[in-house]
Amino acid sequence: MRISGLASNLDWEQLVDQLMQIERRPLLLLERRKLEIETEKNAWSDIRTRVSNLRDRIAAVLAADLFQRVEATSSDAARVTAQAGSAAVPGTYSVEVQQLATAHAIATYVEVDPSVARNVDGDLTLAVTTVDGHTMASFHVMIDPADSLYAIRDKINAAVDAAVAADPNLKPYAVRAEIIGGHLVISRTETGASTIEVSGSAAGALQLLNQNGAERIVTEGKDAAFKVNGVGFTRSSNTVSDVIQGVTLELHQAGPGQTVTITVGWDDDAVVDAVKKFVEQYNSTLSFMNQQQDYQAAGGGKLGGDVLLTMLRGELRRLVADPVEALSGSDLDRLAAVGITTQDKSGTLQLDEAKLREALAADRAAVQRLLAGDPDAAGSSDDGVFVRLRKAVDRWLETNTGLLDRRIDALDDRVRDYAEQMERMEYRLQLREQNLMRQFEALESLIATLQSQEQWLIQQINQLTSLRPRK
Repeated sequence: MRISGLASNLDWEQLVDQLMQIERRPLLLLERRKLEIETEKNAWSDIRTRVSNLRDRIAAVLAADLFQRVEATSSDAARVTAQAGSAAVPGTYSVEVQQLATAHAIATYVEVDPSVARNVDGDLTLAVTTVDGHTMASFHVMIDPADSLYAIRDKINAAVDAAVAADPNLKPYAVRAEIIGGHLVISRTETGASTIEVSGSAAGALQLLNQNGAERIVTEGKDAAFKVNGVGFTRSSNTVSDVIQGVTLELHQAGPGQTVTITVGWDDDAVVDAVKKFVEQYNSTLSFMNQQQDYQAAGGGKLGGDVLLTMLRGELRRLVADPVEALSGSDLDRLAAVGITTQDKSGTLQLDEAKLREALAADRAAVQRLLAGDPDAAGSSDDGVFVRLRKAVDRWLETNTGLLDRRIDALDDRVRDYAEQMERMEYRLQLREQNLMRQFEALESLIATLQSQEQWLIQQINQLTSLRPRK
């Protein structure tokens, strides 16, 4: 611990602190400049992220299948729904569901405690047969006297799983056993007009067969029966994908004599959604750029007067506003023709969805060419608006060599340079402070020595004075 001024009566530690504050002024200037550059770098990093997100939105509009996507709608989704795939073509279809497909199921006749041993010894065979009597799969189980209904259920399911694992072709004909209210219920895992036939010495004892050898059928296996545009079909499943090209029908409820209209049309929602998301990201990007160049905006002005940012902002606005050269003279040669217009002097865009939908309905191919260009053309004059946007954005975002990366890297180098300068200056200031401390400590020591000598001299003079003879 060091206490200043004991000998000199001077608070030289405070004096050193004040001197060092003056010496640190250049360091504070460096810190302030470093912070400014870091702020500038962060602003450019944010711009790069926004432009990268903009490129993703551009890519969504340029997706190869965007304008070829179709959607299917149903006039009664409670009865029939539809899903359109890439092979679907626009059209309208009338569907009448006469009968739903069901899975065959049988159950034991007698309700018992499923946890008590059934005292049945024998074999059980479950065969899945078609309506014409062909056996498609057979599953065999050995029943022991100690087996409860729960144990028998588990044995049946294990035997089915093992058979399917050995031969995956048996999967469509698998069965599943369950315990429901003290009954053993065995059901087909898939729908269709196939039946489960039980046999074996344990079938009767388990009450799966009555005295007449008949099963207790709780659900009859049936095929789905339906009509499409008046033509009748039957299928083993309620999911039908081979009647209407590229469309999968889901049959939910039978209604003989009641038709459901399935409409397959172009998916305009997909196009509108892609364009809408682009406009939102474009506006976010451009608004942020405007803010960074506006000294009066809250949190803005960090890149005021930056020529590179002015170039980037200007290029984006120009590419969005300019007409497509190859479409010059046509009604659809610029984005404004399909409802994408500039709002004000800020350059942000607004989308008129109704106008875009009208353009898609009137000439879908022309809208596609305006936005995505002519894929078969060799010249850049046939580039659509979003193609030329993508090319420009790709140049700006090119890794390491793109203008954005180069600017960020240059700012990062400057930040590191300032950090190194500050580190060297901090080291020099520490040495300066230590040197001042040593000098004042030496001064304090010297003053203390002089004061000690002064006291000794005073004592000597006093002693000499006392030795003088008195008159």
